[in-house]
Amino acid sequence: MRFIYILILLINYNLFAQFPAPNLVLVKDYSQSLEKDLYFSEKRVNTSFKPIIKSNLSEIFYSKFLENKELDHNYIKRVFTNGLFILKGQNYFVSVDPIFNFNLGREFIENKNLFINSRGYLVSGNIGDNLSFLTTFMENQAIFPNYVDSYISKNKIVPGQGYARDFKKNGFDYAIASGYFSLDFSKIFTMQFGHGKHFIGDGYRSLLLSDNSFNYPFLRIETKLGKLQYTNLYAELQDLRYFENNSIDNADQIGFAKKYMSTHYLDLNINKKMQLSLFESVIWRTNHAPGENGFDIQYLNPIIFLRPVEYSINSPDNMLLGLNLKYNVHSSSYAYSQLLLDEFVLDEYRNDKNFWGNKFGYQFGYKYYDFLIKNLTTQIEYNFVRPYTYAHQNPAQNYGHYNQSLAHPVGANFSEIILLNNYSFNRFSFNTKFIFIKYGGKILNDPTSYGNDIYMSTGNFAELNSISNIGSGRPDDYNIKMYQGNLSTVNYQSISASYLLSKKTNLKCTIEVINRFFKNEDEEINSQVFNFGIMTDLFNNYYDY
Repeated sequence: MRFIYILILLINYNLFAQFPAPNLVLVKDYSQSLEKDLYFSEKRVNTSFKPIIKSNLSEIFYSKFLENKELDHNYIKRVFTNGLFILKGQNYFVSVDPIFNFNLGREFIENKNLFINSRGYLVSGNIGDNLSFLTTFMENQAIFPNYVDSYISKNKIVPGQGYARDFKKNGFDYAIASGYFSLDFSKIFTMQFGHGKHFIGDGYRSLLLSDNSFNYPFLRIETKLGKLQYTNLYAELQDLRYFENNSIDNADQIGFAKKYMSTHYLDLNINKKMQLSLFESVIWRTNHAPGENGFDIQYLNPIIFLRPVEYSINSPDNMLLGLNLKYNVHSSSYAYSQLLLDEFVLDEYRNDKNFWGNKFGYQFGYKYYDFLIKNLTTQIEYNFVRPYTYAHQNPAQNYGHYNQSLAHPVGANFSEIILLNNYSFNRFSFNTKFIFIKYGGKILNDPTSYGNDIYMSTGNFAELNSISNIGSGRPDDYNIKMYQGNLSTVNYQSISASYLLSKKTNLKCTIEVINRFFKNEDEEINSQVFNFGIMTDLFNNYYDY
């Protein structure tokens, strides 16, 4: 009855969002069948800043995977191709769909029953040719495998999905909402305002900006000039630990501490094979002292180089630079890479003394479509990030949001190898995933920051020794080595199969087997998980680390 009420409400609340969406959805396997056309298109689409805006794609390409606006008289067929409810006029189109995830599973070693029960809605639409919008909401209850439970208990959030409340004895309750509108001012300018996530890169992970963390309010402005695409992204982020770490008693009345991100991203199609992109981002916060509030409007300038601005105002803000490169090797494969610079001192690098301030990361990857046989896609990727990258002396200004990294889910001080395979046939899809991670984590009962947890201070040990809730700082200025701390490894493998029920909402039946082996200097934990269910798969949820 409750569900029926929600659907009736949506019919009367019908002009808040759009499907066909203003953007391609972020979920990776949803776009798997489209990527080959997208990455090797003659139109030379800028692919690295995701989600890709609809106006950047041709109608011919877009029609390959979106709905048929001519309504089918068969109601069942219409549900799977158009939407549960359709409102259509001369200058508007609105679609309403239920979204859900009903999943059952078992963690064998722990003899633990698992489940996910998610219910919600997706409303999408357009008014005229230039305004489109989308909104989603999901209410969730879940019992996760123990290794995910440990993460949630420690960080108070379900990875990428919001604040976690207790549900019964060993479960969690959480909610996810997103929504945005998109306005095409012309063929050159597009503006989007909403609440959601973004991803920069052409790989499985991103070292620049990923959809690993929770949704955030944002303003995105995209400018297209021939081979150039320039993106401005402004976001309001939240730090869940700031008031706790600073012993502020009335934090429950203030809300979470706010900080802000300004990102510039310049993407250039050099030729038919190569795309080169430049990235810069700054994290800053307002002054949370009573009666004080500051906001650096200089960071809102859409065309200025942010690093000189940060330097000119003697700012303690967190500045990051990077680049993204993609090269089409031939008509069925491409190589990609990223470089991230948090801080870098060339003279210190030449001294070869492992200076703590040389904070950087890099990525190399290769993806091959129709590998050996038709419809088989394989991908290999390597990620490397030095200790203390993304972190800051003041943890409130780290490159994080909602207790998670804005880049890689592991944080820093790690290396990672990923091997992915996907085989698709008609509506069937088969996937394998092999991930090996090596990192230096915390040492038990040691408050020293060894560079993995980006929410620990990178400050001097002596200065921070008394502030236990943000750690006691780095151990030294020099002799900072990879994997320092508690040497830890994660070996993750999964095999899954799915059958696509609805192309429009990516509704599918799935079955999955997971094996995860974790080892550090203190313990070894093996997790073997079996899951099956039916789900509307529109979001990337990362549990593979």
